[in-house]
Amino acid sequence: MTKSASMSGSKVPGSLHLFEEGKVAFEFEPSGKSKVLIFVGGLTDGLLTVPYLQGLAKALAPLGFSLIQIQISSSFIGFGTGSLKRDDEEIDSLVDYLKKDNRETLLLMGHSTGSQNTIHYLLNHPAKISGGIMQAAVSDREYGNAVIPQPLLSELNAEAQALVNAGKQDQLLSMRHTEKMFGTPITAYRWCSLLLPGGDDDYFSSDLSDETLDNTFGHIQEPFLVALSEKDTFFPEGAKPLYLLERWKAHTDPKIWSKSSGIIQGASHAVPEEESQKELFEKIASFIHEIGF
Repeated sequence: MTKSASMSGSKVPGSLHLFEEGKVAFEFEPSGKSKVLIFVGGLTDGLLTVPYLQGLAKALAPLGFSLIQIQISSSFIGFGTGSLKRDDEEIDSLVDYLKKDNRETLLLMGHSTGSQNTIHYLLNHPAKISGGIMQAAVSDREYGNAVIPQPLLSELNAEAQALVNAGKQDQLLSMRHTEKMFGTPITAYRWCSLLLPGGDDDYFSSDLSDETLDNTFGHIQEPFLVALSEKDTFFPEGAKPLYLLERWKAHTDPKIWSKSSGIIQGASHAVPEEESQKELFEKIASFIHEIGF
């Protein structure tokens, strides 16, 4: 999940790429590098809503990388009628476009629910890109369980699951569901994907079985970095980020788990804090050096 602050009150130089009819991605200055970090935001994010992007673009430039943020159909309030599969198809379309544009090296970075896009892409397109970064990878299911009162959550879950079972997964849910999902109209499928155990979005919950993690983290073939925020309010009370990192690491091929993975000190969810941003950028730079770029 995410609810990020915007970079307001400034002009943001760069280039807008129309990579497919009706689909755009923004390349921050300095642009045109042969190596690219593709960035995808979380729920309710769109172009320029994550506060550290301009700083990240500047930090990447000396490494020979451009930063490109994709705006997917799920951006802003589009996620309620979307899916990781639809996101994946659009990200893959941008990857193909950039390869035709002679961009030689591509990395994919996700913030918040964008981390689900990142792991999903790595699992479904082995060897197509050079690696991934997951920042603020949190469980939407566990967050929902923490903030929605249990009797109400049980009712909402049952209503959504009943529609999915009846083959009406694309039907929009009630206003009660919308109110609990950032005011976003949401289908029965996406509600179940985000908030029910074993949903398509359920990659980062703390109670996932070893077998499940073997089939997700254990099947990734490209190197990746995980950077969690120390003061992430989307972690439920009592969450143990270090435990999560160690567990994910234990199910990952040690050759591809970045030694720079860890906790960003002092960081809240979208890392608006200047010192925490510097630490995030250092982790990303170290990861890029690790994998030989």
